[in-house]
Amino acid sequence: MMYSIIKFNFYCSCYSEHLLKLNCHLVFEGIPYAKPPVGKYRFKESVPAEPWKGVWKANTKYECLQYNHFPRLVTDPIDGSEDCLYVNVYSPKLDGNLDVIVFIHGGAFIFGAGVKYQPHILMDKNVVFVTFNYRLGPLGFLSTEDDVVPGNNGLKDQILALKWIKENVRYFGGNPNSITITGMSAGGASVHFHTLTHKSKNLFHRAISMSGCMLCPWVIMEKPLERSREVAVAVGCDTKNVHDMVDCLRRRPGKQIVAVVGKLQPWMYNPFSPFGVVIDEWASDPVLPKHPLELLREKVVSDIPWIASHTTGEGLYNGFDYYEQQRLQYIDENWNQVMPHILHYNFTVEHTDLDTVSQKIRKEYLGQEKLTKKNFNKLIDLMGDRLFKVDLDKCTRLQAAAIKSPVYHYMFDYRGAHSFSEFGIGSNVNIGVSHGDDTVYVIMTEVDSLSTEKDREMSKFMSGIFLTFARNGKPDVGINWPPVSKEGQLKYLKISSPTSVTVEDTEFGNRPFWDSLPLEENEKLFNVRDEL
Repeated sequence: MMYSIIKFNFYCSCYSEHLLKLNCHLVFEGIPYAKPPVGKYRFKESVPAEPWKGVWKANTKYECLQYNHFPRLVTDPIDGSEDCLYVNVYSPKLDGNLDVIVFIHGGAFIFGAGVKYQPHILMDKNVVFVTFNYRLGPLGFLSTEDDVVPGNNGLKDQILALKWIKENVRYFGGNPNSITITGMSAGGASVHFHTLTHKSKNLFHRAISMSGCMLCPWVIMEKPLERSREVAVAVGCDTKNVHDMVDCLRRRPGKQIVAVVGKLQPWMYNPFSPFGVVIDEWASDPVLPKHPLELLREKVVSDIPWIASHTTGEGLYNGFDYYEQQRLQYIDENWNQVMPHILHYNFTVEHTDLDTVSQKIRKEYLGQEKLTKKNFNKLIDLMGDRLFKVDLDKCTRLQAAAIKSPVYHYMFDYRGAHSFSEFGIGSNVNIGVSHGDDTVYVIMTEVDSLSTEKDREMSKFMSGIFLTFARNGKPDVGINWPPVSKEGQLKYLKISSPTSVTVEDTEFGNRPFWDSLPLEENEKLFNVRDEL
């Protein structure tokens, strides 16, 4: 239950699909759900916040200490604070018993913050909107492969936040029996994680994963102890004894530890997710004791409605940073060196096979062509297939086979007036429908998604999907959108514009080619091929 009195802000704006409509709501930003994970609590599982005395002023925007690799968005890549485990709640009224939409931010498990995603589009729709922070990078995902630091602390933060929401959202006008969790990219993978872990069971009722699921190759961290030792060496800690190593890391400044992220990315910011989820089978109290493929095969999945999605230009993250000819030329001339990092297979292919695999990928997507701006789209297709589409296809099919509740999939193919890709190329040149472009029509971000009438219509359509799904688990799009079948082709909703929406079926992401490569994850997949 609530600990004490909370002071809040009252905010009015004109952000909605009808710009002249005043949109007023209550704003609670910065409510603690856990004790600050600082000092001796660094690298430990978060524990609930203690009650406070008097009035808590919920008017502070917190961000976790992080290494942000978007140079056009930040002046200093290291930002935030270790004292960061806070919830943000936005509500049109306190006595509504309204449906609750929780958004888990993305950012490759390295950067991001709940307050970066604002509620204005949803606040005239009679829902309560909630975001929160979780620890990132080495502070949230370091693991020693034992009970010293089991790993997944960032995910454990998320579980604790969901428990807080379940217990307290009624005080903000929300219905604790109607909670839908949503997320994009690493947030989408996090949402999928919560459907697989027993620790999150009964904390929510529906789920939406945009552009990310637990099978994407950047989600599971390879060789976590080796990665932890790299961090320790970089900040001057001895690695012979794990206990001593972790004690030393607790004494180092947080910014010094987070700065190591940049040193673990050999070219630009690749691999873009050097820290992530671990299969914590070594833990005395694991949150993910088996690989997600095994859990899906064994049907160890929460039986709730789920939507998965992708955009047509998924590879624009982080491909939009390569649009300059000089960078394309560098990739072209150093293909075998950079591709294992860009595509996250440096640790999942035998070292002696890396060059062969890299050249097979090049031949499949480029043939004999050199990489230039003229065939930039082929690089984006390559990256989108490997990093997102192939595994979102697998996740959707396996989830549908594992549960009785409906599973839906949509493909977003609408390029509005603005796009997330602008943050990479620094201009509004239309290079496709970027990773994250669907999110901006439901949740306010730094992308201006309401500047044209057509964009506002798309916002109305996309928010309608979320709202109807949050209400009853069945998205209303004006036509029959069938759930994914347990057999046969994957039927999905293709969203090309607010007035061009069709049901189609296909196999995403050139899966036969990627399945043919000697990737470690393909060996794990062998036993479930018949279900795909």
